[in-house]
Amino acid sequence: MTVRGVDIERRGEIGWVILNDYQETAEASLHDPDYLHPSPGMARALAELDRDPDIRVIVLTGRNDGEFYRVCRLPHYEEPGNRGRLNPLNRRATMSATPSALQVMAFMQKPVIARLNGDAIGLGQAFLWGCDMIVAREDAVIADVHTGQGDVVDSAGEIRGFPWAVTPGDGAMSFAPRYMAPTKLKEYMFLSRAWTARQLADMNIINYAVPASDLDAVLQEILDKLVARPAAVLAHTKRACNKHLIENWNLTQDLASAYELTDFWGHAANGEMD
Repeated sequence: MTVRGVDIERRGEIGWVILNDYQETAEASLHDPDYLHPSPGMARALAELDRDPDIRVIVLTGRNDGEFYRVCRLPHYEEPGNRGRLNPLNRRATMSATPSALQVMAFMQKPVIARLNGDAIGLGQAFLWGCDMIVAREDAVIADVHTGQGDVVDSAGEIRGFPWAVTPGDGAMSFAPRYMAPTKLKEYMFLSRAWTARQLADMNIINYAVPASDLDAVLQEILDKLVARPAAVLAHTKRACNKHLIENWNLTQDLASAYELTDFWGHAANGEMD
């Protein structure tokens, strides 16, 4: 059975995209050539639900409470096999015909609501900024992690992310500027600052930060209101709202991705990824 980073569930008019534990799936996939990584998996899942006429709204959440999506713990990247998989010298150059998950999020028509049931660290927080609204448990930790160098600590006190610094190229650099003032954005990106959902809500960056016990009630109120509105009107409104997001994607994403890959090449050339 293929190891999957992302699963889909249909619950009436609501489509659920569920992120599985990244470290668990990454390690299980070492000998699985058909491993579906969360990034293309997310793109496919969102596109499939966006085309489904029976689905009105999409919810993005984590499989396990306490974890929306976190990159691996630091010791994972200290293992040569795991470092080697990230090493661009070991990768076969390929061009994927699949759009990135964040590109799909920018252009799709249905509302996507983040049910942030735990930490979003690394690629998970890039997915977060592509959502239309964010409902979070208040103690969840959010961090980009690319420049972290072992400084990013999750809500359980564990260090997350690789020990090197690379340019944030997963897509958050394109979307986060629409959420944060320039000084806050640079603090977040330069230092891989880890903020809780409560701190981000207090900065008016996310919609709701609530106790874990209230998460589903707040989410359900939003879902009920959305499905009561005409789908076409919501689609048109989303398209108008996302014009600036798409513009920022076009201005930023190619450069951020190129710099990230260049940084990985630099670490590989220095022997840090052997």
